[in-house]
Amino acid sequence: MMTGKLTDDLLWLLEQKSVTGEEKSLCDDLEVRVGETPGWNTERVSNNLAIRRESPDPSRPKVAFAGHLDTVPEPEKGLPVRVEGDRIYGRGASDMKAGDAVMLALLEGFDWNASWAEPIFVFYEREEGPHLENGLETVFEKMSWVLEADLALVPEPTGGALEVGCIGTAQVEVVFRGKAAHSARPWQGENAMTKAEAFLAKLHEREAEEVVVDGLSFYEVVVPTMARSGNAKNVVPDSMWMNVNHRFAPGRGIGHVKSVFEGLLEGEAEFAVVDFAPSGDVDLTHPLLERLLETGIEVRPKQAWTDVARFSGRGVAAVNLGPGLSSQAHQDEEYAEIPLLEESFDALREFLSHP
Repeated sequence: MMTGKLTDDLLWLLEQKSVTGEEKSLCDDLEVRVGETPGWNTERVSNNLAIRRESPDPSRPKVAFAGHLDTVPEPEKGLPVRVEGDRIYGRGASDMKAGDAVMLALLEGFDWNASWAEPIFVFYEREEGPHLENGLETVFEKMSWVLEADLALVPEPTGGALEVGCIGTAQVEVVFRGKAAHSARPWQGENAMTKAEAFLAKLHEREAEEVVVDGLSFYEVVVPTMARSGNAKNVVPDSMWMNVNHRFAPGRGIGHVKSVFEGLLEGEAEFAVVDFAPSGDVDLTHPLLERLLETGIEVRPKQAWTDVARFSGRGVAAVNLGPGLSSQAHQDEEYAEIPLLEESFDALREFLSHP
């Protein structure tokens, strides 16, 4: 039973605050801790650690575990680290220090000499921040041997299930143009705000589109998230700007995003894709994934964007499998459940030990 170690490891991680951009202290302590564990080599760039065995077996398939160290800020009232029953509370408990705790327990408490797999562990910074600042990109650039992995397991919160693929995300800026006029004589202008009405009505009525990939249902959505128009209360607005977030299924790309907006707008407005994160591939026939499926683990589609897409975009098969609860991510009273920590560790131990 690893319950005690998993609990202690998660508490150790939670007690060290690591809001995005402030991961250094935790990364320092983690580097020292791993350095005191016999048999491992650690490389560090900024606040990113990549770890492999001192004497790796080149005949074994390589399995990478990648977990981010950072969290979103605590709520204004704070979030004391504590254990209550089967729950461990603290910022990042589910997203995703519970996953980091399982990684740490595997690194320190699993017999890798008896495994068929050659492990790589990556702890990285800035996942919760801007897409381009994600520390995994630094790892890929400076420690490219990580990309030699045959499979990457990213322990984002999945409640212990295996979540495969991931939907892509695009931020699209849409601008409707009109003509300014005095609001007492609106017929002398063209109201860009009301011109956008038909487009917004389409989005309001638009249902999620189910896209089935390898028997798994992903859902595409187009959601307006921000808007602004006008510069005075008595002026007909001559422009209407909005940001629309499009989430799209695995196998679809930026060409698909553009075609969706061309169809919705029908030439009535300008649009530009200002941020784009590709989807993650689904490949249930990958031999290492087939081995993982043999453990009987539950399989679900990933209805979100995660860093599995960064791995799959570079040719490394990747999935999410973590003990955290997605419903607890960023919550004011965020917690992880101790039984799920143990279940996730046991599932990975069986996977890594299975001949």
